[in-house]
Amino acid sequence: MSAIEPGGQHVRVILPDEMPVLTVAAARVLLAILVELTEVPVLDAPSEGVSDDG
Repeated sequence: MSAIEPGGQHVRVILPDEMPVLTVAAARVLLAILVELTEVPVLDAPSEGVSDDG
């Protein structure tokens, strides 16, 4: 895929044929980044009096 930048220069982007494999370790790192960036408190366990039956 290629495109023309506003300055008139061509940019070429090479994409893989398939999505990369998401390993458990990579998923944990990405989740940790999301938790770090969120402003909502993340609970490790349900609060007292809250049912976790679903």
